[in-house]
Amino acid sequence: MHLRRFILFIFFLGYQLAYAQEESPTERAVDSLERQLSIQGTGQLGSPLFPNDRYVDQSLDMETAETLLWKNNLLLIAAKFQVDAKKAGVVQAGLYANPNIFIDQSIYAEPTQRYFDTTRSGQSVFQIQQVFLLGGKIDKRVKVAELNAKISEQEFFDLSRALITKLRRTFYTIHFMRKALNFYDQSIASIEKTVSSSELAYKRRAILQAELLRLRALLFFLKKEREDLAIRTYEKESELKVLLNEDKYKPAYITFIPKVDERDLDLIKPNDSKLDDLVNYARDHRPDLKIALQTLRYEEANLELQHANAIPDLAIGPTYNRGGTAFQNYWGVTAQLNVPIFDRNQGNILAAEKAILVRKQELKNRILEVENEVSVAFQSARIKDALYRRFIDTYLKDYANLALDMIMSYEKKYITILEFADFFETYRSSVVEMLKLQTDRMEAIENVNYAVGYRIYVPTKSSNGSSEKTNKD
Repeated sequence: MHLRRFILFIFFLGYQLAYAQEESPTERAVDSLERQLSIQGTGQLGSPLFPNDRYVDQSLDMETAETLLWKNNLLLIAAKFQVDAKKAGVVQAGLYANPNIFIDQSIYAEPTQRYFDTTRSGQSVFQIQQVFLLGGKIDKRVKVAELNAKISEQEFFDLSRALITKLRRTFYTIHFMRKALNFYDQSIASIEKTVSSSELAYKRRAILQAELLRLRALLFFLKKEREDLAIRTYEKESELKVLLNEDKYKPAYITFIPKVDERDLDLIKPNDSKLDDLVNYARDHRPDLKIALQTLRYEEANLELQHANAIPDLAIGPTYNRGGTAFQNYWGVTAQLNVPIFDRNQGNILAAEKAILVRKQELKNRILEVENEVSVAFQSARIKDALYRRFIDTYLKDYANLALDMIMSYEKKYITILEFADFFETYRSSVVEMLKLQTDRMEAIENVNYAVGYRIYVPTKSSNGSSEKTNKD
């Protein structure tokens, strides 16, 4: 009897050990997911993506960023040198021609049988000529060079307009990306607590493995999206470092924390502006429009110069001849003038006339493009601003309050895992899309500034708390 009981006990113990060692497909899937999650960092300081001993946050405000851009940006510095080079061309265009000196000395004098005889017995000729540009060529050349320098200045302003816009877009994008990263951090922390409590419940056989797997999958996707967003943020910070070109921001371990007061951003109201006013601003301030206008004036000045080039220049000066004429010492005057019979600069004059027609059409086309660019940018800013103001006050607040209730409801088993997961996916998408809308709104506002070529919308604080619009070149 005792032997039979002992045999049954050994058989039962072996069965339990075999069952404990056997792993179901669902359990293997859970372990695989756990291994995947273990290699995914959260992107926070101290994670594999951002080691705590490497990355340092640097706060940066917009005013400081713009100051550094004007001071350090290499493209702007190069453009300044280009302007100086074109201004040097103005100096060169105003210079007079150098005098021409002609010397003729005989090699061998037959009467004296001397080589290079420079005495009264030899022959020597000296002549000086000065070219005088007729037809006002110097003034016309200076005018052409000045217009060329003005075009270069407007190209500098156009480049600065593009770089400032890129700087501000990048600055705001980093700010809202950082807010999205903070949202992911908070969400991941909440879901991790929920997963931890679910793991304990699973050990007590209070929930199914499929339910735990669904929660872990949700946590995995949150961490994966968080890391992708962290990489995009790092790329934007790299663009900002190139724009600023500041030594203390160049190290790879430096990350930016933009200082932005969103209440100031909310004071910007595109709907308070009128499209006609913005178009008029653009006509007066767009650098590329000024380039097209200056290019037309350049071609008109070039036409005047080509007409002046048809007038021949006069070369005149004294001459001295010793021993080479009927007189021992001969003094005379030389003058040289090309006779414009065949070449009257007809081709260059015709080309300049046609260039004027080309520039006129390009100017008209540029004006049309500017008007449409302003219209599109303004309408886009109005639409995005209206959509933002419609949902920002209630939409996210309601979701944020409901999110905590949903987590508590799931932990208390008031809702199922499917209901909780569906809600959290919707909540995550809503928050991320709202932050994207805020980014798009500020980009649209900056697009209006870029399209107008004038700082129409600048976030500033007003004393009475109302919207204040500041205009800056």
